[in-house]
Amino acid sequence: MTPRLWRAGVALVVVVLLAVGLSYVPSRHVPNVAVTVTGTQSLVCPSQDPAVVSTTVRATDTGDVMGRSIDASTLTTIPPAGVTGTAQPYIVSGSQAVGALSSGTAASGDLKGLWLAACSPPSVEQAFVGLVADDTHTVSLLITNPDPTQATVDVAFYGAKGRITTQGSRGLTVLGDSTRQLALAPLISGEGPITAIVTASQGRTATYARVTGSGGADWVAPSTSAATSATIAGVPGGTGARTLAVTNTSDRRTTVSVDVLSTTDSFVAAGAESVSIEASSTVTIPLDQALRGDVAGLRITATQPVVAALWSTSAEGDLAVSPAGPAFQGRSVVPLIAGSVLVASNPGTAAASLAVTLRNGPSTIESQTLTVNPGTTLQVPLTTGTAVELSTTSADLRLTTLVTTLDKVNGIGVAAWGPGGPGEAEVSPTLDPNLA
Repeated sequence: MTPRLWRAGVALVVVVLLAVGLSYVPSRHVPNVAVTVTGTQSLVCPSQDPAVVSTTVRATDTGDVMGRSIDASTLTTIPPAGVTGTAQPYIVSGSQAVGALSSGTAASGDLKGLWLAACSPPSVEQAFVGLVADDTHTVSLLITNPDPTQATVDVAFYGAKGRITTQGSRGLTVLGDSTRQLALAPLISGEGPITAIVTASQGRTATYARVTGSGGADWVAPSTSAATSATIAGVPGGTGARTLAVTNTSDRRTTVSVDVLSTTDSFVAAGAESVSIEASSTVTIPLDQALRGDVAGLRITATQPVVAALWSTSAEGDLAVSPAGPAFQGRSVVPLIAGSVLVASNPGTAAASLAVTLRNGPSTIESQTLTVNPGTTLQVPLTTGTAVELSTTSADLRLTTLVTTLDKVNGIGVAAWGPGGPGEAEVSPTLDPNLA
């Protein structure tokens, strides 16, 4: 054997021995470590013609928040007091913890009352439950595409007698950085409460319904996706009608039951113990007597996937719609309206912990950790500050801001929050020596 071949053979043996030896070295497990999750998020905020309803868009975050009107190309910093007088939907951009809401008031006319809605991220599907287009209500869907590329959407309608076939609700084009308005009256009229589901076949959109008329006025935010259980937090207290609208989106009949989540316990809502809903149909359930004028939450349980929202009117005739919302689970910094109430509903079977921090700009005013018992609703008065930081690891908790007075106008307004930003995530890495 030549010296060169001999050296090559020795090297090969050494490599084989090292590989075999390393295969017996156990992998090393590192304990859980918290990793900060970063990224940006965009939210779309509804707005209104400032000549009739002067809209203020408030946005808060761990740092500066940028924003622009949908018809503008340049982002600017949103001041602490918010942006007022924008006529077009407003785009808010911040970290994963950003929160924003639109608010406004009108003293008279068909738009009279208190307007309030949380801003939401664009998605491929959104449901608007219980819409009514008749002599007392005018309803439009405001479909916003915040991206530069074109989006295409279909709108499906579900009424009392099943799926409603209409012309002009499929293949709707929404150009980039624009909003398209779809009035329901030419498509749906005299059908009673219906549900509209907006689905994007291309791109993504953020949609709100706008309701005006003698029956009350407000924005209607989307409800969470269809599921066999749903929770509504922030049911307003006081007098006035409280009507739950539920739509069965499946092709099978479903049975629905409704529980009230009060401040002390939960109980089955009288008249809603077992409600049958035909396939692809919408029903309404009066809950005035069951709720007894108290602030509460609702837990809806069904045998097939459903979507739901509560329609409420105040003693003054103002309208507010509380959508079923997703679990908050996470961390967000949301705008605070002084005198409002944070409502936390826990539909689960275990107690949930909620950290609430009142902020005035970058300064902390007060911080507390609260416990929301299973099957109950907790109210937290928000008396001062510009923002409230909310954080929970619970997979059940739903959070809503409830407003009854704004700019000297009495009424009711609901802003449903969630899901919260991820904040931090725990990871548990394993080191594999074979990959070294």
